[in-house]
Amino acid sequence: MDVKSLLNQKSVRLVTVTPETSITDAVALMMQHRIGSLPVTEDGQLVSIITERDVMFAVNNHADELKDMTVKNIMASDLVTCTADCPLADAMSLMFENKINRRIRHLPILEDGKLVGIVSNGDLLDAMLDEAEFDNRIMKNYIKNWPEETA
Repeated sequence: MDVKSLLNQKSVRLVTVTPETSITDAVALMMQHRIGSLPVTEDGQLVSIITERDVMFAVNNHADELKDMTVKNIMASDLVTCTADCPLADAMSLMFENKINRRIRHLPILEDGKLVGIVSNGDLLDAMLDEAEFDNRIMKNYIKNWPEETA
C-alpha cells in the first residue's frame, strides 16, 4: 500500500495556516480539528509545518510573548516531505531517518509538488498493522488448506 491509498482511507479535510497566523489561532485550529500539526502554506505552496511540539517549545521559551507571536516565529526551518506514491514502510522510515537528522511525527504528502495531505506516525502504524494482519490471515489460510501429499 502507498501513502495515497492511506490518505484516501482517512478522508480528512486538510487544514492549513499561513506564516502570519497567530500561534493562538493555530492552536485553536489544532484543538478544533483534533490534529497535532498544521501545514504552513503561502500562495498555495507548502513552506513549512507547525506541530504541537513546536507550540510546547514556544510556551516554554516565550510564554510572555506568545500571544503576539505568529506561526512564522516557530515553524520548522527545514521540511521533510514524502510523495503520494511512496510505500508506507518507506514513509515510516523517513520519519526516523531524514535530512534533518531528527525523528518527526507528521509527514506532509506531496503529489506533483502540491500538498495533498499529511500523515502521522500513528496513521502509518495503524495501516501497516492492518496490512500485516491481513497477510497473516492469508498465510494461515494457505497453510491450513495445504494439499496433502499423495503416496
